[in-house]
Amino acid sequence: MPLPRSLPMIATDQPAVLTCALIGGFPSGNPNHPRTLDDIVREGVSAVRSGAAVLHIHARTADGVGSQEATVYREIGARILAEVDDVILNYTTAGVPGMSDDERLRSLDAGPELASLDAGSMNFGPKILFVNSQAFIDRMAVEMGKRGIMPELECFDAGMVDTGRRLVERELVATPPLFQIVLGVEGGAPARVDTLVHLVSLLPRGANWAAFAIGAHHFTMMGAVLAMGGHIRTGLEDVTRISRGVWAESNAQLVERAVRMCQDVGRPVATPDQARELLGLPAHGVE
Repeated sequence: MPLPRSLPMIATDQPAVLTCALIGGFPSGNPNHPRTLDDIVREGVSAVRSGAAVLHIHARTADGVGSQEATVYREIGARILAEVDDVILNYTTAGVPGMSDDERLRSLDAGPELASLDAGSMNFGPKILFVNSQAFIDRMAVEMGKRGIMPELECFDAGMVDTGRRLVERELVATPPLFQIVLGVEGGAPARVDTLVHLVSLLPRGANWAAFAIGAHHFTMMGAVLAMGGHIRTGLEDVTRISRGVWAESNAQLVERAVRMCQDVGRPVATPDQARELLGLPAHGVE
């Protein structure tokens, strides 16, 4: 399939920024899924050592309760950074189902370099209505801007990509923006290559972008993203099995497979410093 002429492209020999999403808003059926604060720290450290430049984190307390409190995020981040040379921390503002808008924003007070900004509302599977009003989307963008945090615009369908584009046009999100395209969620865009091509073609010119698919199409779609020049994400939030019928043992195992895929297609894996340069983040230690 020929790519649209307007499709924003990254040179396919450019380093790929590899994000590891350690844990979602709720545990999966995988018995190896992190469930406590200690689990998240251990899994984060091993993921970085395996090649992840960015850690996307949903915090949990020591007893496994989902939390958006800055104190919990600070502890997780400090403990990970005490054991690795460097990593970019990306904290969620999605929280867990049922949290208020005010609760969801508390993670920003922990001062991550990146934070997720979900660019619309959707049916997230058969039971969860994930609500992000335009007023809350604007508020998230403003609050991140005040703190010097780069938004990662999470887009589950074409309408969300367009919402992200309008945030950039309204100067609520700085340029170059970072878009994260999410495929395969029930209620969102399907995990198909033609869908990916279409969504990427809608991005504003010069945007940085990454994409991933959840579930069974995770690794096949990763190959497509790498071939198109995008950045990638893996981790137990997104995929629970390493192959058909086999549970993934850890986030590190998933990162190692993603690294091998990058190597196989000739895309070097970015270090955290390279990732900052590629995404337009300040250099390490520079505010």
